[in-house]
Amino acid sequence: MQSKRLPMVNQVRRGNFSQGSWIGEMQQASDKSVIISEILDPRTKNLLSMSKISDYVLSNELVSMALAMVAEDQQINDVLEELFADEGNELQIRQADLYLNEGEELSFYEVLLRARQRREIVIGYRAANAEKAVINPPAKSERRRWSLKDVFVVIAEKE
Repeated sequence: MQSKRLPMVNQVRRGNFSQGSWIGEMQQASDKSVIISEILDPRTKNLLSMSKISDYVLSNELVSMALAMVAEDQQINDVLEELFADEGNELQIRQADLYLNEGEELSFYEVLLRARQRREIVIGYRAANAEKAVINPPAKSERRRWSLKDVFVVIAEKE
């Protein structure tokens, strides 16, 4: 599937509505947007490399993985129910300034303790200069210098 951008139309004023500015805003929003596609058939993954889709969710595989986790340990079902319920906790991305100061040297455990004071659980982070997040970092007690541009992956109450 391909999409084409609409050419910018000269502004046409109709009362307080400006068609040109609306189309311009839509184009700017689409330039900044991240496209995430849901895939039902795993064979479709090959087509994604030819498109502008940033990421994908293989929903059937996700359901299968959840069922396998619950079959292995039934207590996981309580965790999954909490995360997928309409109310309660959810995964969120939080700015580093909620937990630390610029250039502060802390271990992941120390960040985790600060998050606990906010009733949150940090499960990972993405450094400002990294493309991917680190979930369940292996060296949790190793101290590192954090930046305010870093973000943390947390489990927290829905806002």
